Amino acid sequence: MQPQQQPFTLQHLNTQGHFDQVHPRPAHGVVVFWEKRKPSGGWQVHRADSPLISQFLAAQQGQEDRYFTVNQFHHWRRVSLLSSLRTCYVDIDGCVDIDKALQLLIAARLPAPSQVVYSGRGMHLYWLIKPVPAKALPVWQLVQNKLIATLAPIGADPVARDCTRVLRLCGTINSKNGAEVTAKVLTGKRWTLHQLSDAVLGERPEWKPSNKPRSARMRSLGAAREGRKYKGSIYHRWYLVYQDLMKIADWYFLGGIPEGHRDTWLFLASVSLSWFVPYDRIEEEIIKTAQMWTPGLTVKEARRTMRPIIRRAQAAMRGEKVVWNGIEVDPRYRFRRSTLYNWMQAIIPAELLPQLRAIIPDELRAQHKKEADAGRWDDHYTKTGVRVSNEDKRTTARQMRAKGMTYQEIATEMDMPLSTIARWCNKMLI
Repeated sequence: MQPQQQPFTLQHLNTQGHFDQVHPRPAHGVVVFWEKRKPSGGWQVHRADSPLISQFLAAQQGQEDRYFTVNQFHHWRRVSLLSSLRTCYVDIDGCVDIDKALQLLIAARLPAPSQVVYSGRGMHLYWLIKPVPAKALPVWQLVQNKLIATLAPIGADPVARDCTRVLRLCGTINSKNGAEVTAKVLTGKRWTLHQLSDAVLGERPEWKPSNKPRSARMRSLGAAREGRKYKGSIYHRWYLVYQDLMKIADWYFLGGIPEGHRDTWLFLASVSLSWFVPYDRIEEEIIKTAQMWTPGLTVKEARRTMRPIIRRAQAAMRGEKVVWNGIEVDPRYRFRRSTLYNWMQAIIPAELLPQLRAIIPDELRAQHKKEADAGRWDDHYTKTGVRVSNEDKRTTARQMRAKGMTYQEIATEMDMPLSTIARWCNKMLI
């Protein structure tokens, strides 16, 4: 779905206006601010919905080199503490010609940005999205990678691709040339991540009734446009592994990971990050993680653990492959679920095991599959042709229709097919 183009207008946004565009309510965490020239480090953390945030932002107006996180976190800007994703972005150095960027995007059949921020020596392009939780990070990262690769010819920074990045705040000054940071609205669109990923990575195939066996239907999903990664992909799988490792670490909050298992835990955490975090951010994330959860390991030991992982992640970034069992595969490490469980089972308490999803034994995996299948196929239809699980959604759609919203507006807001919304809101079904 392509957003409707609007006339491009220069917006002299102040700090509050820029903040409100990137972090609209409701808030789901904190925003981290950075004052570059402050000797003590210049980092400050504020809840996005704090009653004091307006006063703080007003004090930044006209000041030099002020930055903020474009996503929200729990307590601090780390991947493991990500709370919600708010925007996809591209940081372009040395180019301020938005037409060049738009030409590249049009040629690649990619959507125009919601807005552009002129940073003083370059541009920050924003694709604003409605807030999504941290579990959407693998898809978000794929969208980031594609946008940056497309705009690389005009100076898109390949390092600025992570969710923890800070960008310049409008209404402040770039001290390198004295220029004010300003913005220009392009489409003004705020996407759902579902819509943006379809527009950037390619639409998923439309579901159609089939007489094929279920296994054959699942295999046919591979015929989508190149670049589309489905839920259940290896990226999503390793994010689940990472979440399980964090749950194990949380269990040992007071003393850290038990001795004798710290190297293995840190190695698997590094491998997990290599699948959905840019390689240049892995080292920083792992060192911080090691300092918190593996207090017996030194920074030198942590770097030694992650060195081969980063090398493989760099090779994957270059598009290199390795041969495994006669086929070319991604060079990053991968392990079977049973292997992960065998390595970690000694430090997984029985009380924690039911909360895990990826590092689990065969019998628990079989139980999860049985429960998922039952939930999928036992959901019966009502007499009006609506699944029981969709009745609340249908009620919401009808309430929105009663308020005067169009079918298209409702479909966009609820992230559902237009035909479904039209059928639900048809007066004959009321």
